[in-house]
Amino acid sequence: MPPKKKINKEDILKTAFQLVKKSGIESLNARTLARTLRCSTQPIFSYYTHMDDLKTEVFLMANRYHSEYFNNVQTDENIFINVGTAYVDFALEEPNLFRLLFMSDTLSGKKISAFVEDDCNEHIRSGIPQWLDKESDEVGRMFTDMWLYAHGIASMLVANQIHIEKNEIESMIKNMFTLLASGHKGGN
Repeated sequence: MPPKKKINKEDILKTAFQLVKKSGIESLNARTLARTLRCSTQPIFSYYTHMDDLKTEVFLMANRYHSEYFNNVQTDENIFINVGTAYVDFALEEPNLFRLLFMSDTLSGKKISAFVEDDCNEHIRSGIPQWLDKESDEVGRMFTDMWLYAHGIASMLVANQIHIEKNEIESMIKNMFTLLASGHKGGN
């Protein structure tokens, strides 16, 4: 009889991540994960004393996945529009990860400035157009306002509260950027 396949920590984490991507964080429990891995729960609990420990690692993996997604955003003169559109696209493409990252209590107590200053946004901040003073409070507010606007659209779409076509989403985000940029002293 061949030896049983050993399940390692990486297998468990990758499978848990895929399960969350497909069915949401609420679907992640030891029995469902063991069934997906085709093993008992013993290997899972040999690496993770509590399921919350695994959920924390899945959250961190989802956060890295989200950051990698945004590394592909074009940093041209339309960076605010590109980021806002990409944020909504991510929500539509990965609704369960979006819920985990941005619609759960994992962010409770965070200040809004923490999102702007987060390391995952360095790529985006570095691409802010020349005509804007990257260090000004006003640009920080524009970034925050655009993020909040895109987040509102994305959240409502993921919660199935509204349905908007992609071209309409892009138009809405462009209009918001135009409005915000027109109020900026150096805006064009």
